[in-house]
Amino acid sequence: MWSPMLTIVLVLSCLLVGACGSQAQPLPEFDFTQPGVVGEWHATHDVAALAESPEGMVISITGGDPYITGPARDYPAGQPLWLQVRLKADQSGTGQIFYFANGASEENSVRFPVPAGRWHEVRLPLPPLGPGYRLRLDPPGIEGRCVVAALSFAPRVLYQAPRWPKPQAPTLGRGALRLSARDLELRHQPDRLGAFALTVKGTRMAVGWSRPQIGYLEQARPRWLDLRAARATVRQSAGAIVAQASIRDGDGATWRITQRFSPARLPGALDVETRVEVDRQRSVLFLPMVVLFPGVGSFGAKREQGVFAGLEYLDAPDTSSSEADIIGPGSKRQVPDSLKITFPLMAMQAQGRYVGLTWEMDEQFSALYDTPDRLFGSGGHVMGILYPGSDGTNREEGQLLPYDGGEMTPGQPITLRATILGGEGESIVPAVQQYVALRGLLPVPPTGLDKQAYVRLAGGGWIDSQIREGDHYRHAFWPGITSFPPGPAADAPLFMEWLAQQSVDATLAERLRRAATEARSQVTPRDYDAAGVSHVRYPAQALAWGGVADNLARVREGGHNTLRQFEPDGTLLYRKRPDAPDFGSTHFAPDANGLTSQAVVSVLQAAVYCGDAALIQEGLRLLRALDKFRNTVPRGAQTWECPLHTPDILASANLVRAYTLGYELTGDRHFLEQARYWAWTGLPFVYLVNPTGQAIGPYATIAVFGATHWKAPNWMGMPVQWCGLVYADALYRLARYDESANWKQVADGITASGIQQSWDATDTALQGLLPDSVNLRPQTRNPVAINPGTVQANAIRLYGGPEIYDYHISRPNDVVVHAPGALAEVQETPGNLSFRVRGWTDQPYHVLVVGLKGAPTVRLDGKETPLTEPHQFLAAEGQLILRVEGSPTIALTLAGR
Repeated sequence: MWSPMLTIVLVLSCLLVGACGSQAQPLPEFDFTQPGVVGEWHATHDVAALAESPEGMVISITGGDPYITGPARDYPAGQPLWLQVRLKADQSGTGQIFYFANGASEENSVRFPVPAGRWHEVRLPLPPLGPGYRLRLDPPGIEGRCVVAALSFAPRVLYQAPRWPKPQAPTLGRGALRLSARDLELRHQPDRLGAFALTVKGTRMAVGWSRPQIGYLEQARPRWLDLRAARATVRQSAGAIVAQASIRDGDGATWRITQRFSPARLPGALDVETRVEVDRQRSVLFLPMVVLFPGVGSFGAKREQGVFAGLEYLDAPDTSSSEADIIGPGSKRQVPDSLKITFPLMAMQAQGRYVGLTWEMDEQFSALYDTPDRLFGSGGHVMGILYPGSDGTNREEGQLLPYDGGEMTPGQPITLRATILGGEGESIVPAVQQYVALRGLLPVPPTGLDKQAYVRLAGGGWIDSQIREGDHYRHAFWPGITSFPPGPAADAPLFMEWLAQQSVDATLAERLRRAATEARSQVTPRDYDAAGVSHVRYPAQALAWGGVADNLARVREGGHNTLRQFEPDGTLLYRKRPDAPDFGSTHFAPDANGLTSQAVVSVLQAAVYCGDAALIQEGLRLLRALDKFRNTVPRGAQTWECPLHTPDILASANLVRAYTLGYELTGDRHFLEQARYWAWTGLPFVYLVNPTGQAIGPYATIAVFGATHWKAPNWMGMPVQWCGLVYADALYRLARYDESANWKQVADGITASGIQQSWDATDTALQGLLPDSVNLRPQTRNPVAINPGTVQANAIRLYGGPEIYDYHISRPNDVVVHAPGALAEVQETPGNLSFRVRGWTDQPYHVLVVGLKGAPTVRLDGKETPLTEPHQFLAAEGQLILRVEGSPTIALTLAGR
């Protein structure tokens, strides 16, 4: 049964486009409650035979990739369509409709969330189709039933914007009103709404919109009201500038607009409050609340960087809404679904300065961002806030005008509160910093689990979920997906041993220890530090179990092999794989900081672990070569599926890790400054607001501002937490040295969100596993299910330890200490080093010291200890391996210092 509201929309659409007249081609429909309709459809994959029922077509799902295919039908050419689907599924998840004449493809499909256990109606926008088109329906879930009652089509109306008068810089004479906030100044004409200019340290950065229009519907037809004809007054009042205007539209309603500018609570920012009211009911298509045109009257279209948090991160050669990272409708981000905005910040940077806009997010408003400005033809750029809102269903992707108007009622004004930002900066990062200073960070979201509950969940993930197959472990699991086969893994038993040690449940602890012992037996000791399934790994397995010398040799060999990937000048060129697209084809350079830094991290981590002086020097040389990317956008870290050009949180993670290691090795403040910069570049990928008001959202992380293979999935608005957890791991280390932001709070938040996103213990097959991605509005999880290790590596810090691995670089002595546990109470002078190991295991383990120039004198808990069995000193390599228990204090007197 169709809802009355949808019937009204359908009839209205017919009136507007004439699609329901006697000459219009009838649109296909599939009412599966009628006899014979189900028989036209075919169970194509992972579905049992389709069945009729009084409720509709019954799809019985038998595997991880179910889909059915319908018959060919003729659709009117050139007519955008609505497809309405009514269905009920046993399992929640994502449904997908493909439309095609000659074979299904991701770019010709639309996804939609489906809740479990109740009837759900969804209206999906489709492009014009044509004769002979088929539909493919992919129901949600991996088992159970999905019942589809009907599929129905209606014409879809697209309203057209008017021909906009070109925005211009205002004429500001002696009578202009002034308002300053440190480096940011606003000057406003005394008689015109929106006629203002913004300067930063005396340089004009943006102007307001002095030629705006309001669009509304009257009898289903758009009308446009030019506000240049409005009576306006602008005055100074109590340290603020207040602009007021009123105008009567052609259908008899009077509009009143008040805009108030005042200094914000922090320097360098101006609050702007816009209030609009109308004395008759209006259905509003377009109402600009605050709009800025950066570059108009100054630097024009030549900005250096731009950011729209969650959607755009741009360097000088880039344009917004380009197809360099995503092709098709998803590239249109001028007025995006507000769900995709990770926090309310838009900014442009040029000439050593930036101007930005932040606002109180509200579903009734939408954000506008275009650089350069192709919508209004200003010759610069545009960013602003509009009414009505954008929710992913009420307008075509990126379009200025929605399908239907937003209602304004007499006596109920609409009010927007926003803040204009401005300051000096050689990149967009200072704008992000100013946003955080102004709005703050969200508190760490509750996981609903105390430490013991988390131990039970993660433990169940390792020993009872489908990630385990006997003594082998998968990286990830999903029914029907064979690309993640089980194999020997050493990090899995290490994580299980840590959980067993923390558990107060003796039965669970014993099961974990037994599974860990069996899993460990499948790994060759030389592979302890190489065989793993987690995205976050540490060289802790050999330290815990033995085989340290063999693993050191293997790590050293791997580090030197990685060096061979680089050009002599430190460049690492992208190279197309024979079996993959050319992911470098849309990038403006042959390399990228994300691709390069990942290899630099590999070299530096190997060098730090084995203490190879030559490898350390080469790693530092390559790190200095990374400075060519100073003040740029993090991009290009996932070229196994995404373009080299694509902005990427994993690139931020790699760069933070690389420069933090450089600082630890050298004490060079430049490296710390760069680590700090790249940490800030990761924040636009992190939800610093709650996008839906539900549990999963705060500190969820967007992996890339683009799509797999340029097409699908479109990852904007769809968190991929494993990427954020790699970033969080880098932040935990940086937090030891940098206080420019509360990096631990950010890392804790990302970790807590990872726990929230994981499947709970009620799902035996997937318990404790991390979904590859999540859908925020319906709060559903997407395949595949990733092993618990990536979350656990960070959860150890969230829940207060004990640390599973730590290292300390003693710069006065050019040595590095590694231990399976926290290193504390460190004291060091040239020639002397002492520390305490807070071991977490009740078994003997190993402490590694590398970079030694000769055999040291060793005292364990104050007692001099000969370097004989069970200890080992490798003189040629300068490596000392101590076998210890508990939490000993170790003091070293170093030779050759």
